[in-house]
Amino acid sequence: MSRLWLCASVPVIMCIGCAASHQQIGNEALLPEIDVIQVKEHSDEALKLAQEAKLDVEMVTNKLTEIDNRLILLSEEVSSVSIAKIEELENRLALLIEAYKDLQAQVTALEAMPRTSSKKNRPPATFSPALGSPEYDLYQTGIRTFENRVYDKAIEIFTDVIKQYPQGKYVDNARYWIGECYYALGDYASGIASFTHVFDSKNSSKADDAQFKIGLSYLRMGQQAMAKAELKKLIDRYPASEYIERAKKYLGEIK
Repeated sequence: MSRLWLCASVPVIMCIGCAASHQQIGNEALLPEIDVIQVKEHSDEALKLAQEAKLDVEMVTNKLTEIDNRLILLSEEVSSVSIAKIEELENRLALLIEAYKDLQAQVTALEAMPRTSSKKNRPPATFSPALGSPEYDLYQTGIRTFENRVYDKAIEIFTDVIKQYPQGKYVDNARYWIGECYYALGDYASGIASFTHVFDSKNSSKADDAQFKIGLSYLRMGQQAMAKAELKKLIDRYPASEYIERAKKYLGEIK
């Protein structure tokens, strides 16, 4: 009896095995064919691109770091230049411009002299009344004292110029430099009063300088509305002034 069952079971098991084998073969036939070589090539190409991209990122990062370092150095250099130093350089420039104008006046006076072919008839060389005069010498003493930063003494000298030569050529200049002395001393209110007196002289060459410094004085005092009004006045009244661009810069910074 057991032999009959065994013989009957073998074909069934074999059929089940064949069916499973055929099903496995069928499933394998449904899978897509994979080109191993092509996959490897794509992987290598992707890896290469990734490496190149990484190098590009590193280069850009290094460049940005370099730029950041330069900006930091530049910022430190700019911050190391104080406002006081900038204003000192401005004063020196103003003095140089003033000296240049004096030289121009001397040249103009020389050119206005009559020229003759005979030295015997030639009149003695003279300069304009203010140049080489006691007024001019006293004024230059005040300028030298200002350059040496002895501001209180400079105020006294410039005041003497105004008192001794009330109708002189350097009255408005003396008033301007008195204002600069007060400005350097931090007495901005007195500086504004002196700068304002510059306008008492008609067609003063220091008018735009004084107007600009009035605006800066109010700015230093924290009176931004007044500073804004005075700087705008400079732009409106003196459109050809050398201070126009800087006045616009300050106006842009005022809140």
